[in-house]
Amino acid sequence: MYIPFENLPGESRIWIYQSNRKFSEEEFSEIEVDLKAFVEGWAAHGTSLEASYLLKYNRFII
Repeated sequence: MYIPFENLPGESRIWIYQSNRKFSEEEFSEIEVDLKAFVEGWAAHGTSLEASYLLKYNRFII
């Protein structure tokens, strides 16, 4: 289940992925759509997980 990034608990685990170049506008839009769909469907043992993401500086996925 998607929740806004700023609403995640302080003890949440995060992963940071860095691109070796800036994303194009088209890539940025596509990544955002894919991330939203992934986060909405993410579950563990049949239970939805609260999750979020950020795209920063057209280069980082958090």
